[in-house]
Amino acid sequence: MAAENTFAFRGTYYHTPTYGRLDVLRDVVLVVQEGKIVRIANGHEETEVQEEFGLAEVRQLKAGQYFMPGFIDTHVHAPQYQFTGTGTDVPLMEWLRKYTFPAECSFQDLEAARHRYSLLVKRFLANGTTTAMYYGSLHLQPNLVLVDSIERLGQRAVVGKVNMDRHSPDDYIEDTADGLRDAEEFVTYTLGKKCSRIQPCITPRFIPTCTPELMKGLAEIAQKYGCHIQSHISECCGEVNCVREMHPEYASDAAVFEEMGLLTNRTVMAHGTLLSDDDIRHLARRGTAVSHCPLSNFFLGDAFFKVNHALSLGLKVGLGTDVAGGISPSMLSAQRMAVVNSRCIRAHKLAVSGGTTVTPEMEKDVITFKEALWLATVGGAQALDLADVVGTFEVGKDFDALLVDTNLSGTSGPFDVFEGEDDDQRFEKFINLGDDRNLIEVYVQGVCVKRGDEFLLDGSNVSVKATEDDSDRIMSAPTPVEPEAAYLDLAHRADSSDEAASVDVGAAAEQSEPPTKRSRF
Repeated sequence: MAAENTFAFRGTYYHTPTYGRLDVLRDVVLVVQEGKIVRIANGHEETEVQEEFGLAEVRQLKAGQYFMPGFIDTHVHAPQYQFTGTGTDVPLMEWLRKYTFPAECSFQDLEAARHRYSLLVKRFLANGTTTAMYYGSLHLQPNLVLVDSIERLGQRAVVGKVNMDRHSPDDYIEDTADGLRDAEEFVTYTLGKKCSRIQPCITPRFIPTCTPELMKGLAEIAQKYGCHIQSHISECCGEVNCVREMHPEYASDAAVFEEMGLLTNRTVMAHGTLLSDDDIRHLARRGTAVSHCPLSNFFLGDAFFKVNHALSLGLKVGLGTDVAGGISPSMLSAQRMAVVNSRCIRAHKLAVSGGTTVTPEMEKDVITFKEALWLATVGGAQALDLADVVGTFEVGKDFDALLVDTNLSGTSGPFDVFEGEDDDQRFEKFINLGDDRNLIEVYVQGVCVKRGDEFLLDGSNVSVKATEDDSDRIMSAPTPVEPEAAYLDLAHRADSSDEAASVDVGAAAEQSEPPTKRSRF
């Protein structure tokens, strides 16, 4: 008799255990028991495997169907999902004031928060994100709703309540003591769930909105409970120069975070496009990871992140959508943008050279879909301290997996398959052209959480597509009117235009440079 919660699939599995190499397990039988992979055998051993585990059957995948590891999104702003795809018209600091803070503040309406977060988790699962690292909002209660939604729908996640106690709107700021109290309450609530899929995270938003007292207090909570930590680091000129003006005694964002005790082997810092090599080496020594968010870097950042260079210096690197700074919740989109980002670095080097010869040095930062897939799976697992749990198909790891179907054609699918194309070509087409329609089943910890349009753990079995009535109700939650009172520009700059910023940033940096700066490394 088969052990409870034991099943097996026979077919082809794609994964990337090694950076830059796509490995294929062809015609193998993979057995899952209690959510974990317990056996990987050759297809011809199917009968033996059935007898060993008492299986009545082994499910045979159809031609053109493949399993791959679930995607791991290392940077998502959960309450920003509602305005994803909009608000692309202003730089980061103004974007926070104009769009982000009012949207996040509106989640105090808990009924709206429940509906929005249900849609959020479903959308991410539908796009193949089996694990996400979520930023919540400032207020405690909406974050508890987020945790409940993740637990109910079966996703794996690292979740944090955002903290910010300075340079924020009057209606979206907390006292330092209150913020520390709520952060610890959030941690204990999440741990109290005793859900192995969900881990709490300490989340100082970023240096400009967090006092040293708050950051140090949050570091103590993280140490007390062994929590993850997440924040933003060296992401754009406005943010970097804001930190220079606020903390001229420190050489960089990394130096500030080091002094505050926030760089650990469970810390994930988003962006890092303006990190120096010394900063990267220090983060690597601490075991801290960077979430590479290429799409949002194009919109709100001022530089490219060099993935290969960072990895060569020992840094852990994952991939993130950065919803809503990134305009797509799809990790397939993030992978494609990571490849484009690398080609842009190459093009920039060629342009700077003034020549027409592409040198080997110019090619050093170029990645392909294979490296991008590694970032979206193994890289993310390493960043979140889950490398022994997910990211590849290995005995002992959890079965977090996506069943990909490349047989859709015509208008029913995102791409066509032609006669003579083999499995590898079909899989590459999926990575480069596919979308959620190709993901027919999604598994987390061995549980099928989505099949077709149904979310199997959701009692309502509601599709990811909201009804018209739902949409009206969900989006009707009040969003606070922007205050007319003077607001402190986080970049300390009256003119937020790109041209003005490019001029003022240089001047500000030159004027504020102190005689000596503490690297604290």
